[in-house]
Amino acid sequence: MQLLPHPLPHRYTLTQYLIDQRKRYPQASGDFNALMLDVALACKAISRAVAFGKLVSMPGEPTPIAGAATAVPAGDEGKAMSALTNECFTQMNSWGGHLAGMASEDLEAPFQIPNGQPRGKYLLLFDPLDGSSNIDVNGTVGSIFSVLRAPDEVIKSGRDVVAE
Repeated sequence: MQLLPHPLPHRYTLTQYLIDQRKRYPQASGDFNALMLDVALACKAISRAVAFGKLVSMPGEPTPIAGAATAVPAGDEGKAMSALTNECFTQMNSWGGHLAGMASEDLEAPFQIPNGQPRGKYLLLFDPLDGSSNIDVNGTVGSIFSVLRAPDEVIKSGRDVVAE
């Protein structure tokens, strides 16, 4: 009897990669790994939202009813989805204690970590739905993000982040 080859030969998960990289830096706290997994979770939720379009609800929201009237005018699906995905990114990344603040292309000012939530040493900059205008024509979209170290004065003082 011959065994079949493993269905996913040499596949490497994000978690495996992060763990392997952390082994190279024994002084690392794991905060960056945890932040990357929170970002990945937000990206998965955004992928689901884009795939299901108007049929989707985000965590904590009621499920839309088929045929129900929508508040989104025709042709504005990309704008509505962009706002929804921005909310997804901020909700899924503001509670973990890894961030000092966030900035989004869709927000006029930096997003502050809510009072009562732990704050960390990183800044998350993102465009949660790059190419949102392509939604109407079933074009390519994606999420873009960058992680930076927060300035020492922000980390030490715990003050809100500013655009500068």
